[in-house]
This record gives sequence, C-alpha cells and structure tokens, in this order.
Amino acid sequence: MSSVMMCCCLLLLFGLLSEGREILVGGKSNTWKAPESRDETLNQWSGRTRFKIGDSLLWKYNAENDSVLQVRQTDYERCDRSEPIRGYKDGHTNIELKRSGPFYFISGEEGHCQRGEKLRVVVLSPNHNRSVVDAPAPVNIVLSPNYNRSVAAAPLNAHIMNKGSLNTAWSLLLLLPLGLLV
Repeated sequence: MSSVMMCCCLLLLFGLLSEGREILVGGKSNTWKAPESRDETLNQWSGRTRFKIGDSLLWKYNAENDSVLQVRQTDYERCDRSEPIRGYKDGHTNIELKRSGPFYFISGEEGHCQRGEKLRVVVLSPNHNRSVVDAPAPVNIVLSPNYNRSVAAAPLNAHIMNKGSLNTAWSLLLLLPLGLLV
C-alpha cells in the first residue's frame, strides 16, 4: 500500500478518535425553557452527562421568546443578565466547550432564570479518566546461582493508563492486519 494512502488512513483515524460530540441540551428539542417543576431540571440532566473538551452544546429553542447567555458563576447564582460573557438569540445555539471546568448559562429573558431556566455544565479535564496503580510491594526473590542478575535488577514499574487511549490501541490493532501500519 502506498505511503500516501497509509497517511490518509491514519489522519482519518486520528480525526475520528479526537472528534468531540454535539450534545443536545436536555437530550431533546425545546428543553431550554423555565421548567414546569423542580423535579427535573437541566442541571440534573447535566449532572448525569459527561462532557469533555471538544464537545459542543446545542440549544434548540424558540428565538422569539428566549435566548441563551453564558455568564460567570456569580451572575449564574444571582440570575444577573446585565454583563454576560456571550449572548445568543438564534434558536439554534451551538457552543463548543474548549476547556475543562464549569460553564454557566442562563436565559436572557426577564424572570426565566429565577424560575429555573439555567444550566451548569462541568467539562472533565483530560486527566480525569486516568487511573493510578500503586507500585507493588517489594518481594524477596531467592535467585539460583545461574540466574541473570541484570534482569533481576530491572525496576518494577507501575502503569498509568488513560482509558481513552484504549480506542486508539484497538484501532491500531485493527489496522495492523490490513497492512496499513508498517
């Protein structure tokens, strides 16, 4: 297989693995409105959803009577619409989450935020899925006289694995038999 074809396949694979998701706020259209009850709020939905850097939030709402404001935490808590970071009133708002940490959104319409039309989203850091494995306790090994001591002197290393890299590893293993990797 030509090296150009191999590079194209690898670039395509990398693009697919690193692509963020587009997430519809609330899981369906027209959820950006003052909730009918406090039993099911958008913050309960966002608490059940894992957001990562590169994901995009998509709001679908009636632009004639609502809007989305991205605000600071204190403005979110007070429902203060006076100094938003950004404002949107297109009915089809798409915002990319470009960093980890919390994002705060409120309705731009009078009284809507006070009735619960607000959203807090927490984007996980890239290191969130890593698990640390402690190094094993020292073990006393009795060596036979013919044992290669240089092998015994090699350190035992703990492994830290990013669970997200499993997709990359599996994809590469799938490409090997196809002759796409040399």
